[in-house]
Amino acid sequence: MSDHGGDLTRTPLAYPGVPVPGPRLVVGDCAHTVRPRPSRSLGSARSDGCARCDLPPGAGPDSLDRLLGRLGATPLAERTPVLAVGSNAVASVVRHKLTRRGIGVVVPLLTGVVRHLAVGHTAYVSRGGYVPAAPVHRSRARTPVVLQLLDDHQLAAIDATEPHYDRVELTGTRYPLVLAGGLRPARYHVYEASGGVLSLPVHGRRLLPQPEVLGALRDEGLPHTDHEDPSAIAERLAGSAAHRDDVREGLAARGLTRGSGLTSTPAGRLRWPETVRAVRAPRRQQRRQRR
Repeated sequence: MSDHGGDLTRTPLAYPGVPVPGPRLVVGDCAHTVRPRPSRSLGSARSDGCARCDLPPGAGPDSLDRLLGRLGATPLAERTPVLAVGSNAVASVVRHKLTRRGIGVVVPLLTGVVRHLAVGHTAYVSRGGYVPAAPVHRSRARTPVVLQLLDDHQLAAIDATEPHYDRVELTGTRYPLVLAGGLRPARYHVYEASGGVLSLPVHGRRLLPQPEVLGALRDEGLPHTDHEDPSAIAERLAGSAAHRDDVREGLAARGLTRGSGLTSTPAGRLRWPETVRAVRAPRRQQRRQRR
């Protein structure tokens, strides 16, 4: 189930994969720990040296921007914050998407919690035979998420892997996002499902494990899903674009497609320094820092 090397078309029932467990700097095949602090420098990224990343011993802890400089990578000032709610929160998936397009893999992934936003499914089946994730509005929701910081080449590459989504901008006023270390972006981007999201009678607009969501499609009588084995359903749908179109049309015909409900604007140019603002540390912590 997990041996997909970032290519979830090989193991569709494993979608969306396991997100990074904490802030990480993904460099090629490696993922280095990031320790954010409430400043635009994002604190430190720790590495005790890594031959695969060309990081010499003693390269960390250091400011993340300095570490990016050591790697010859794009600085934070030229990166766009993009919220990942599905497989883009998985280091191996990000690596796979970029490397197959010949794009360098040096990507900060920050973890946090967003309010009033939850995760559901798109109202279509991907070419891999799974039903992808998509953000939805849900008042009072508190959802763990990952924020990618992408340079322009990486952003274009990720955009190309999301043909059924529109990249839109959310505000921290409407959807407050608090990242590890206390950072609160005022604005950030996210991929919104352009064809709507899946709304099931029993489950509503919630993210389900793939065996469960494919089984729910079968229970609703969607075409090409009449098999007890979810892996067989995924294989059948992955093998035919026409079958996938039939499912999408069937969802719409049965009234199982809804809008995301997100309050958003079209995504424009956005850079990290334009959006991040530091949170003042508690007085006790400030006193410790001064000592």
